[in-house]
Amino acid sequence: MNLATFIQLLVGGISIGALYALPALGISLIWNAAGVFNFANGEFVMISSYLMYSMLVGRKMPFLAALPITLCIMFFLGVATEKTIVYTLRRQNASPVKALVSFIALSIFLRNAARFVWGTAPRTIPNPFGAKPIEMLPEVFIMPHALWILGISLLMMAGLLVLFRWTKIGVAMRATTQNRTVAALMGVNTNRMVSLVFGLSSMVAALAGALSGAVFFITLEMSVMFGLKAFTSNIIGGFGNPLGAIVGGLLLGVVETLGASFVSSHYKDVITFSLLLFFLLFRPKGLFKLEIAEKL
Repeated sequence: MNLATFIQLLVGGISIGALYALPALGISLIWNAAGVFNFANGEFVMISSYLMYSMLVGRKMPFLAALPITLCIMFFLGVATEKTIVYTLRRQNASPVKALVSFIALSIFLRNAARFVWGTAPRTIPNPFGAKPIEMLPEVFIMPHALWILGISLLMMAGLLVLFRWTKIGVAMRATTQNRTVAALMGVNTNRMVSLVFGLSSMVAALAGALSGAVFFITLEMSVMFGLKAFTSNIIGGFGNPLGAIVGGLLLGVVETLGASFVSSHYKDVITFSLLLFFLLFRPKGLFKLEIAEKL
């Protein structure tokens, strides 16, 4: 393998890793805000892919119009999930097992709802980014969708960073995440902040689904695939650490792409499970440990 081919695989792997990092980031946000693991995160990715298919193919809408509509729909789906499931569980002081079962039930419901609406046949959407490779360097050709996926994903991540670090709403969400009781005593509407985090998490996962149509077939099974990749990304990066979720997703995408090239594409899932087992056994805290600073 020459250098040009390696660079092409590396860029392709990073773009795939960005699709894994987005739902992984969504899982991390919800875990920090509400202390629950959203098992339906992969279904949010799948639903958004089907929504994009309906608008791009069924309604003949342009991509730049379909994308924000999909993100808005999924944002409100995330808020509705928090208002109906998480809020009820919190009022009941439900055990972690009950919360886990509730989200598993939600994932099953969403998958069957998608089967009822769109059927079981794989769907495809026209590649909105073009099919002609771009020559970035001499003999280094990159597909346009790889650059677009990476650019849009990084833009979303940067936007969330700005929101959380340098806005009052972001400070309120971080305060709610660290200590809900103290945040409430300081005047923060913690229920509203948790709902907002759920909406943002759903929107982040939806972006992965909206962009994945340029790379993957749209199927019901993609929910399981994205759910597994997102969970593995969190374990690699450090569960609950947003930066770790992003790094874990990018690393997983690169390792999978290179492994598929050097070994076989049939072993992509084997690589994922191997990485998952390795980190669970030998580095359960992941690459980045979640640290929360407390001030008096």
